[in-house]
Amino acid sequence: MKKITLLLSALFISFLSFAQVKVVNADEFEKQMKATKCEQLIDVRTPQEFEKNHLENAVNIDFKSPDFKKSIEKLDKTKPVLVYCVVGKRSNEAGKIFIEEGFKTVYDLEGGLNAWIKAEKAVEQ
Repeated sequence: MKKITLLLSALFISFLSFAQVKVVNADEFEKQMKATKCEQLIDVRTPQEFEKNHLENAVNIDFKSPDFKKSIEKLDKTKPVLVYCVVGKRSNEAGKIFIEEGFKTVYDLEGGLNAWIKAEKAVEQ
């Protein structure tokens, strides 16, 4: 029984090592947005930040909310998730949670919305 448990644990750890957050620049993030039709484009900033500006078709799921994990349960774990915040810190942490919760592919916008704006890409105001 112990051998089976160890084997299953090793397989699970191996599986987790394949899933990782892919930190990508604004151009690559935009390509992924087009490829996925923004199905799961997630802004993890606060609702107040989201109101000021955000990417078109983004859904706001506040990383600081106590219901963050419960909110992401509604998403499809088999489809890519594109996540961003202002500078990339919260989105990186959120990306790790997505992976822990079983999401297969997570793209994190390197430098966040600031990098997106610096690259002169469109935002909703």
